[in-house]
Amino acid sequence: MKKNLILFIALAGLLAVPHLQASWAYVPLELRLAGAKYIVVGKIDRIVDGIERNNRTYDVGAIKVQQVLKGPKTLKEVKLMWPGPAPFALSTDIKFRKGQEGVWILYPDKEEKDVYWASFPTDYQSLKNLPKVKEKMKALKAIKWSKPVEGLQLGAIVEQSDLRNQKITVKGRPVKALARATVYIVLRNSGKTPTHAVNFSQDKQLTIKAIGPDGRELPIALGNRFGGGKLAQHHFLEIMPDAVRSMGYGMSLPLITKSGEYTLELGYANKRKSGDLVKGSVWIGQLKGKATFKVK
Repeated sequence: MKKNLILFIALAGLLAVPHLQASWAYVPLELRLAGAKYIVVGKIDRIVDGIERNNRTYDVGAIKVQQVLKGPKTLKEVKLMWPGPAPFALSTDIKFRKGQEGVWILYPDKEEKDVYWASFPTDYQSLKNLPKVKEKMKALKAIKWSKPVEGLQLGAIVEQSDLRNQKITVKGRPVKALARATVYIVLRNSGKTPTHAVNFSQDKQLTIKAIGPDGRELPIALGNRFGGGKLAQHHFLEIMPDAVRSMGYGMSLPLITKSGEYTLELGYANKRKSGDLVKGSVWIGQLKGKATFKVK
């Protein structure tokens, strides 16, 4: 009886909380843009359907397309799905409404044909961010990819944040920093068939060397990124043809104090086979590439 009462109290507390707490891992906007089926500017014109799934109701709205940024130019309407009313909500629920207008970064639903999601926090952008989205799409196209090896290419996305108007101290001393930069190493499948890339940090598969405008190498502290752990299925990332996937986490460069062009020497290597963990091919080999970015 006591055990049942505890379970009842726990359930009652769960239902009383309107949002269950959860968190999102940071993903560069470029990667969401790269993986999207469609990217459009438009307004939710009407609610067209409701779908029951896993004891929850989902609304389906129709986006009236005003501009196509990615996808066929003849696209006039796209169906968008999002969580509807429920006894309780998850903090990962992202909901929309009729009349909402903006930039939509759309991924297909895995069950319903011609129905899409904007289920990541950055998958919806207000109209005022349209220039930013176009700038990110331009940066994505400007990635300098390495020569393909067995259909795989290596590149990097560099994100900068301006520090000129911020007070920065390092070990108690003020530093006049221009910017902070984070590097995301990415792989692109330029082949015709799906493959798996192994993302297992204990193998130290990723390497990066940063050289400043004065020709000097910048010290990069990788930290304790190669701790213990066992190789598992989730370490094998499937990369579909024309798809781009991020490898590992973003690597922070030292505070940038000099303007000019910076060069990144990148590396990715894998010797591991899949064994019984995944079906399909696993890419084995070595890639080397370069990337540059400028700080004004």
